[in-house]
Amino acid sequence: MPESSARSLRSRIEAGFTGWGRLVVRRRWWVIAACLALTGVLSSRLPEIRVDNSDEAFLHSDDPARIRYDRFKNQFDREDRVMVVLHPPEVFDLDFLQRLRALHREIEAGVPYVEEVTSLINARNTRGEGDRLVVEELMEDWPEDAADVEALRARVFSNPLYIDNLITEDARYTVVALKPFTYSTLGPDGDALGGFEEAEGVEADRGPRFLTDVEGYALVDRLYEVLARHEVRGLEIHVVGGPSFDHRLIQVMQRDVTVFISLSILVEILILYAIFRHASGVLLPLVVVVSAMVSTMGFMVWLDIPFSLTLNMLPGFLMVVGLCDSVHILAIFYRRRAAGSPRDEAIVDSLGHSGLAVVMTSLTTACGLLSFALADLAPIAQLGLLAPAGVMLAMVYSLALLPALLAVSRGKAATGPGAATVRDAFDRLLTRAGDLSTRHPVRVVVVTGVLLLVALPGLLQVRFSHDAIRWFPDRDPLKLALELVNTEFKGASSLEVLVDTGRENGLYEPETLRRIERAMRHVETLEVDGHRIGKATSIVDVVKEIHRALNENRPEFYALPEARELIAQELLLFENSGSDDLEDVTDSRFRTARMTVRTPWVDAMVYAPFLEEVQHSFRQLLGTEIGFELTGGAVLFTRVFEGVIHSMARSYAFALLVITPMLILLIGSLTRGLVAMIPNLIPIYLVLALMGWTNIPLDAGTLLFGGIIIGLAVDDTIHFMHKFGRYYEDSGDPQRAVRETLATTGSALLFTSVVLACGFAVFLASYMRNQFWLGALACTGTVVAFLADILLAPALMVLVTRRRDSAFSALPGPPAPEARRS
Repeated sequence: MPESSARSLRSRIEAGFTGWGRLVVRRRWWVIAACLALTGVLSSRLPEIRVDNSDEAFLHSDDPARIRYDRFKNQFDREDRVMVVLHPPEVFDLDFLQRLRALHREIEAGVPYVEEVTSLINARNTRGEGDRLVVEELMEDWPEDAADVEALRARVFSNPLYIDNLITEDARYTVVALKPFTYSTLGPDGDALGGFEEAEGVEADRGPRFLTDVEGYALVDRLYEVLARHEVRGLEIHVVGGPSFDHRLIQVMQRDVTVFISLSILVEILILYAIFRHASGVLLPLVVVVSAMVSTMGFMVWLDIPFSLTLNMLPGFLMVVGLCDSVHILAIFYRRRAAGSPRDEAIVDSLGHSGLAVVMTSLTTACGLLSFALADLAPIAQLGLLAPAGVMLAMVYSLALLPALLAVSRGKAATGPGAATVRDAFDRLLTRAGDLSTRHPVRVVVVTGVLLLVALPGLLQVRFSHDAIRWFPDRDPLKLALELVNTEFKGASSLEVLVDTGRENGLYEPETLRRIERAMRHVETLEVDGHRIGKATSIVDVVKEIHRALNENRPEFYALPEARELIAQELLLFENSGSDDLEDVTDSRFRTARMTVRTPWVDAMVYAPFLEEVQHSFRQLLGTEIGFELTGGAVLFTRVFEGVIHSMARSYAFALLVITPMLILLIGSLTRGLVAMIPNLIPIYLVLALMGWTNIPLDAGTLLFGGIIIGLAVDDTIHFMHKFGRYYEDSGDPQRAVRETLATTGSALLFTSVVLACGFAVFLASYMRNQFWLGALACTGTVVAFLADILLAPALMVLVTRRRDSAFSALPGPPAPEARRS
């Protein structure tokens, strides 16, 4: 677009904002009522907010890994259990066993949404009596003395299925395992037993509704109440597992959201008062940002998007980002009022002066955040919808609600002399910085290039990661419990393998079972990141257990039978014994077998080679006629890790491809528009280098900083380029245009950068490390972006913008501060 056409278009748009300002002033009460109505409608469903931090919630519902996992849960129920890990002075002690029985029974009776409780008290004990198969609880006959306890110990350690599942090899730890309901007992409207109707096919297209977060939290809350009554000196109790992980996350999220919002409001009050020294300059922007934040959170509920750890930063983020629009408008408003303009005229002038820049900065910020909508990870994609919506709502409230509130406010006419003095001091300082840059543009560019070269080694050390437990502090009880299970029980996660024989009763074939057993023994020899893989279990273990029981309980018969008919007969006897445990390891047609492999909880980055090895070796060990697929926590972690990499590449590319044309269009020059993007990329480059130097990984939390920074950094660039273009048109002198720009806009750029930096610094108070890292990175990026805009951008503009002789070039230098305020 020719520069003359761009100037004409900008003039018409600015005139439009002036007209909008007059309309808002005339219809102030109608505008206020409309904004309040919008806020009321959007926030009306906030009480219905729900939370989902499950592993599968990281993936979209149509992701193949998510589909396989949901199909697995529909067939075999949940894989994750709540594990109550007990560390008494001695497990095989009558006093402790009595405590264990009391705890077991109270959990069964008092903890809701639990399908089954398993411990040494009721573990399956399969034995033979003549030609009869007996399947009973391990402690069906209660031990009465030390000899009975020793006999119990012998029975426990003679069954391989107990080891590392219910008790550790050294008998120091034992477990009470809770199997939560797979499906919800609540219907779509929260009515009890509604979930059973869904399970019968009322919503056949969606399938049954899985256990809700509310039910899971109730389960864990009641469990902790029970455990509190069983605490005694000398007994360590740890709780770990999917529902307990989610429960801990919601506790932390509630704490962090409260801290973020409270600190954000406090920081904004202090900054706004320091800038404007006026009650309306503090209260009215807060009304705007709180309205935008509340509306966005309500919009989230309307879209049926669950709140999650990734969205935890959204309320505080919106309060920070939304404030910048108000700062730019109020800066002009109070400047006009200080010069003696009437209130209504000052409001109209402020919208005419800053309206276009506010819209453009909001659009570029929204586009930077919209880039997350392309993410493979569901919470990040949801952030990519909600954050842009929040930014645009903040823009609407800033251009409508804020001027309407200003029109009805009754504060004094002008800011105090202290605020003007501070602003003028910053204007002079920034002007000098611009003069230094424009007098030595080549040196500034060379120094910047050297800095980028020095940072390159750090950039090359950046690593990707996904390890949610690293986000917790080292002394967090959940983290300590998970690490304990990881070490003592040889794994806190699992890999689920579904083996498909391809035909009904295919699992009766001895050769098929032998192949599955060979695959089990092979996977137990593998390692992940130096950690040995734990125990693998399947229907093979049940068949061997039955075969030993029917052969006088002799240890040498803990093996697979040789004949197909014998396997079928023994499994039939097991089913007729009254046990339903086969449902956990095979389907009703004995076509599909479930193999569960206990895996260590490690960074998902290292799981991909392990899963490739499993795929390759299982193809060879199982043969081409037997199919299989992998799912479970290990697969979900790996898919999330892949999503981190893909999401970063897509979001950053999208942000650049969308924001760059917008900047070119606003500036009206292809060359200046492209060059103006350089200061916006440098913050991302340097922050990535900082991450490499400090070993901060790029994960599902920290990858957000790039889209955030590129969207926000462009805001200052737009304000700078918008004024630079106007002053360059008047004078034809790029050096003078830079000086005028910084003299009139520099303090606003500084104030908004301070608001953003302090706002992001609020996240340093987070309990979670990933939020802490995000706050530190975003704060650093904001500071770097501001320095790039006042030092590098002026140098680049002088180098690429030709000095133009015109009648305007003879105009006097920049006006004095007093004149500028008029």
